[in-house]
Formats: sequence, structure tokens, C-alpha cells
Amino acid sequence: MENNSKETSRIEAFSDGVFAIAITLLVLDIHLPLAKDNESLFQLLLNDRITFLSFLIGFFTILVCWINHHYMFELISKNNGMLILLNGFKLLIVSFTPFATALISKYIGTANQQTAISIYALNFFLMGLAMTCLWCYAYRKGLTTGTSKENLKAVTKLYLLAPVLSGTIFIISFISILISFILFVIMFLIFVFPKHFVARLENYNVNLYMKVIDS
Repeated sequence: MENNSKETSRIEAFSDGVFAIAITLLVLDIHLPLAKDNESLFQLLLNDRITFLSFLIGFFTILVCWINHHYMFELISKNNGMLILLNGFKLLIVSFTPFATALISKYIGTANQQTAISIYALNFFLMGLAMTCLWCYAYRKGLTTGTSKENLKAVTKLYLLAPVLSGTIFIISFISILISFILFVIMFLIFVFPKHFVARLENYNVNLYMKVIDS
């Protein structure tokens, strides 16, 4: 019989495979430029800059999602059927990300630009929601281990923030593309180092508690 520390190993291995495939599929949207004798290769690459930008957006989206998935499963040591289904929902959204990224690459700067960006923002929101559902279920069912209650509460606060921020980005995508992009960057900066942000939340809670005691 497997011990608890190995219960999630197959979930993690399968998930890593899906992440790897999804992040590889992003590059398929980048096509090799064919320069004629009188054409500048540099200019052709420059003309295709939106494709490269879309690739980077999709790459960092999936990368940050994988970082947080890995962080979660450092804390989640047990599994059950529902956890596997919730993890599957998260992987479904990850698998759709290359398509959502390709829409940005193809339709940015066209009459359909707004629709393409909103679809990507919706994908981003669903990814944040899936991440929150996965963590909150594991936390509520006691599938986590090896850390303090204060740490688990701080992690929960972090992942409750994910659908709030990503949902806000989705709504604002109908109003301002620039503001949506700025919020994308802010959210990336928060979730690219989840362990660091959780530590800051813990320290804030401890300091707040000490102030209440001292008063």
C-alpha cells in the first residue's frame, strides 16, 4: 500500500505531461518566415511580432499555472475521486490555452480583436477558478498535510484571490484592453512566486494579531 506522501504522485505526473504538451503546442502558431532575395528577414520577423507576443503571453500563463499547481501539490498529500475530477477541470482549461492564445495572434488589430481578447480573458478566469476550486476542496476535506494552520489559511487567501482578479480582468476586457493587460501583469507578478506571497500574508496576519494583543 502506498504511503500518503505518494498518493498524489500519479496525479502530478499526468498533470506535468499535460502542461508540457500544452506549453509545446504554443510554438506551433509560430511559422518559419520565408524571405525572398529582396526581402529582409528581420522585417518579416518584426511583422510577425504579435505572434511572438501571443506566444509569450500563453507561455507565461501556462508556466504560472504550473508553478501554482506544483506548489499546491507540495501541500496536498492525499487524493480522492473529486480531487481528481477538479484537477481534470484545471487541465481542461490548460489544454484550451494554446487555442485561446492563437486567437489573440490571429485577430489582434482586426475588427474581431475584442472578441479574441475576451475569450482569452475568460480562459484566464476559468483557470483561476479551477485553481481555487482545487485548493479549497483539498483544504476543506483535509487532504493537505505537513504545514501549520496559519500557513494553510494564508494559502487559501491567496487562491481565493485568483478568481477575483481574473474575473475582474475578464470584465474589464470589454472596456479597456490596456487596463486588462496591466492587470494580467500584476496577477502574474503575484502568482509567479506563490510561496513568497503566502509568507507575506502569514507575516501580515501575525503582525496584525500582535497589534490586537498589545492594544
